[in-house]
Amino acid sequence: MISSSLPEPSGRAARHCDELLSRAATPPDLDLEFARFARGFAEQARTQLSALCDDRGLLTELVETELLPVSDWYAKVGTANRHSYYSMGQESRGILVSVRIGELVAQFERILGGTGEVDEGCTVLPASAKRFAQQFEDRMAEALRRTSDRREIAASANGEEVEQVAPFAAGDRVWTITLEVSSIKAACSWTVRLAVCRPMIAEIVGTRAVSPATGRTIGARGLDGSAIADVDLPLRAVLVDVPMSIAQLASLAPGSVIPVAVNRNVPLLTGNLTLAHGCVGELDDRVALELTQTFLSE
Repeated sequence: MISSSLPEPSGRAARHCDELLSRAATPPDLDLEFARFARGFAEQARTQLSALCDDRGLLTELVETELLPVSDWYAKVGTANRHSYYSMGQESRGILVSVRIGELVAQFERILGGTGEVDEGCTVLPASAKRFAQQFEDRMAEALRRTSDRREIAASANGEEVEQVAPFAAGDRVWTITLEVSSIKAACSWTVRLAVCRPMIAEIVGTRAVSPATGRTIGARGLDGSAIADVDLPLRAVLVDVPMSIAQLASLAPGSVIPVAVNRNVPLLTGNLTLAHGCVGELDDRVALELTQTFLSE
C-alpha cells in the first residue's frame, strides 16, 4: 500500500479562455435568434423540398428578412396563396407559411412530366393537386421542427384566406422570411414566404434564456486575441451536383461524357453549415468564387 503523500501541483494544469469561464446569464437577443432561425429554415426547406419535388439540384436562397406590421405583410403576400399555420398547442403563437397556388400547381405538374411553368391565372387549388399541397404542408412542418428542435410543432389551420388562417392581431409585428426556390430543371423560380410572431421565437429559444451556463459567445468581443482565431476550418464550395441512377453509374466507362451544369448560386460550407453563397468567376487564370451573400455578420 502506498503511504506517501500526493505531490503538490506546480501550477494550474489548464487555463480556459475568458469566454468559456463567463457564466453570467444573458437574455437571448431575439433579432439574432431569428436570423439564425431564418438561415436554418432555408437549409431545412431545401432538404425537404428536394425530397418532395424529387430534385437533388433544387436550391433555396434566403432573399429577404424583415420585421413588419401584420397588415403590411398581408399586403405584400397578396392573394391567390395557400396558407398553412403551425403552432405548438397555443394558436396565438405560431408560424405562417405561404406559397402562391399557381406556383404550387406548377411544381406538381413538373413532377408529373410537365414543364413546371407558373400559370399566373391559377388562383384555385384543383382537386388533383390537393394531395401534393398536403405533402408540401407536411414537409414545411418537418423543416420547422428540425430548425427549432421542437417536435410538437404541427399544422393547426390552412386555407386561402390569410386572415382566417393566421390568428395574428391587427397591431402585431411579425418577423418575415422570403425564400426563392430554383432548380436547373425548371425555367422559373418560385417563392415560399414565412411569418413568425415574437412570442413564438421567444418560446422556441426560451429554454436557453434561463440556462446558468449561458454567457457571451466565444469571439463576441472580436476575433483579435480570441482563443479560436487561429483554428483552421475546412471549407468546400459545391460547384455541381450530378444525380445519377445506379444503372447509369454501373455503365460508366472511359470516354463516357457526363453533362454537368455549374450551380448559379454556389454554397460555401464548413461541415453542414453554409457560411456564404457566391458565383463562379476567374482570378489570375484560376477558378474563383465571388461571394454575393454571407452569414458571418450574424
